[in-house]
Amino acid sequence: MKAHSAVRAGHFLVLLCLVAAEGKKSPAGKQSCRRGLLSQVTENLYLKAASLKSAVPKDLIKNTRLLKKTTKMLFMTNCSVRDQLLSFYVRNVFSHLGGRSDKLYVISAFQVLQANMNACHPCAPSTRLSAAVRRLKKTVLKLGERGIYKAIHELDILLPWIQAYIQAIV
Repeated sequence: MKAHSAVRAGHFLVLLCLVAAEGKKSPAGKQSCRRGLLSQVTENLYLKAASLKSAVPKDLIKNTRLLKKTTKMLFMTNCSVRDQLLSFYVRNVFSHLGGRSDKLYVISAFQVLQANMNACHPCAPSTRLSAAVRRLKKTVLKLGERGIYKAIHELDILLPWIQAYIQAIV
């Protein structure tokens, strides 16, 4: 059992190294679009998300949904919303998980996803937070620690959005 776990951890470490190497800029200073890498990272995020979800308390807030259908439409069509949502998860959700190795992988993977998505479809950074992400942030802050756990449990919603977006840009 320990050997299997060590092999899986090793696989994720190798993938993380590949992700970091693939995400580097080319000599010309431009980052290249790596759609295959995006798909691979997203698939591995499903496994890490399951691990994170099992490590935090269950989401008992049933009358509130953070990631709404309208946000999905914005995520699919608006690069600023996409970038802000991924940044929100890195800065405001995963940063509250302590020193778990799963957290470090997920943060790195989200950052690589952001960089590669931007390489596939360049996006000018927005100085203003979109209304959808502002509402999401406000709700999570209002719920406190339970909001962090809810956001983690809603990775089941966010990861298919990411996967659908990647398939759309292929």
